[in-house]
Amino acid sequence: MAAPAERIRPTEVDRVRLERIFNDHHVTVWRALCRRGLTPDAAEDATQETFLLAAERLDDIQPESERAFLIGTALRVAHTLGRKVIRWQLDEDMDQRLSGSRDAGDRGADRQLCDLVLAKVDPDLVEVFVLYEIEGLTSPEIAQLLEIPLGSVASRLRRAREQFRAAAARVENSLRKEGEP
Repeated sequence: MAAPAERIRPTEVDRVRLERIFNDHHVTVWRALCRRGLTPDAAEDATQETFLLAAERLDDIQPESERAFLIGTALRVAHTLGRKVIRWQLDEDMDQRLSGSRDAGDRGADRQLCDLVLAKVDPDLVEVFVLYEIEGLTSPEIAQLLEIPLGSVASRLRRAREQFRAAAARVENSLRKEGEP
């Protein structure tokens, strides 16, 4: 029977760096996982798994590339969970049911409305859209994360923006109609 591998104790510098990375990026990682269709609880678990993997590979993470590494790792964790392409199944009247509870000043409702619009965008396109427009990654970072050509990032982003605008217009029209007497 083989002896269990001994864990290398992290140095104080590693601990401080990992703590800084966590504080700077844990919300971004959780949000990216939720955008992939994970429930908040599942996203919390996947976020923890992402940071455990980051701790194991801390020496491999280039300074200033932590966020890209973490989001890429989080997407792979979500894929491993078998949830990579899971999207909400929405009813045709979801817009009306959602808007009835929407308060303009409520950030939660705003996020819910954004998620509703994003759910109407092709999943292959929404991934690039969210990474670029919401998470603020650059096109080269996205190309590297998703292992696709840079031109594909630009193409998917353009198409995602078109679909997002069209879906947002449909939701806006639906909300406007609901407000009319």
